Amino acid sequence: MPASALAALFATLRSALGRIAVIDMSLPAGRSAGIDREVVFGSCGRPAPEQTFLGRFRQSGGHRDVYALAAADRDSPARANLLDTVDRSRKVVFFADSMDQVEPIADLVDDGRSLVLCLGGHRSAVVPPALASWLKQRRVIALTPADAAPVFLWIVPAAAYDVLCRQLPLAPASPTPAKRLAAADRTIAPHATLVLAVPADAPSQPVLVAGALIHDGGYRSESEGDYSWLWTGPSKHFRVLLTGFPATATKLNVSIIKTEDPRNLSGLRVLIDGRHVGHRFSPWSDVSGKVTVDLAAPVTDMTVLSLVCPHMVPDGSGHRHLGLCIDRIEFAA
Repeated sequence: MPASALAALFATLRSALGRIAVIDMSLPAGRSAGIDREVVFGSCGRPAPEQTFLGRFRQSGGHRDVYALAAADRDSPARANLLDTVDRSRKVVFFADSMDQVEPIADLVDDGRSLVLCLGGHRSAVVPPALASWLKQRRVIALTPADAAPVFLWIVPAAAYDVLCRQLPLAPASPTPAKRLAAADRTIAPHATLVLAVPADAPSQPVLVAGALIHDGGYRSESEGDYSWLWTGPSKHFRVLLTGFPATATKLNVSIIKTEDPRNLSGLRVLIDGRHVGHRFSPWSDVSGKVTVDLAAPVTDMTVLSLVCPHMVPDGSGHRHLGLCIDRIEFAA
């Protein structure tokens, strides 16, 4: 999905809803990572092996779980605590890749919240029978980048629709043939369309800061103001789940701002999805520098970057064993 379309979508949501928190229910297709810091990733209906794998990771720099929700989990602690992870004074928007993913969490998308459906798969805009009445209480806005086909459907409460009509330049949607609406698998028919204006300052080189990383390390990110950093450890093997790849990305730049042992830079090993890959190291000092990794196409939203450093060093208190200190990962062309 183009980074410009994502930037335009977030700009539209912010302008219409004010400061928002986003709950993405479609991990590993976590397109919003690094674009908005208030992201909470979740997973709906993933196969058991994937759920087990994702269970090793923590998001938001290691501060939050990756939530796994299903229709049978309506009384689970993860479900009960899901909305408590975000500031309730902010608007919440749910993301999903298909209406099948919406079904387990439809009751969470109440009249105070909306949902964005990403049009990707062949069933993305098909309504399961169980959600037909739920959808009738809402309005649908097709969000379209100026240079592409519709990529998002914004499903909003009926009461909010009139407000959005006054705030945004919505255009009436083309009518859907009655025969298509009567099909057994009903396709969502938008009520209006909106062309997304790409912000002039849309990032050309998206950055994942340490405080936004989804990783399986033992330590959480630290911060001072808006700046964050993250130490790897205590395991020598550190994995990051990378999401939100721009279509133009051909390499990764990993910023290592410090290590306690220079041999961690000279002896560093890098893996992509479990396979060793070559990398280039550009030193800034004896204990810092930039690691550049070339990406092989195609890159997916389930890509795992692994950094293996050979020497873990106890910190001053002796309570932690540290490897590399990372402050950002950049997608570059």
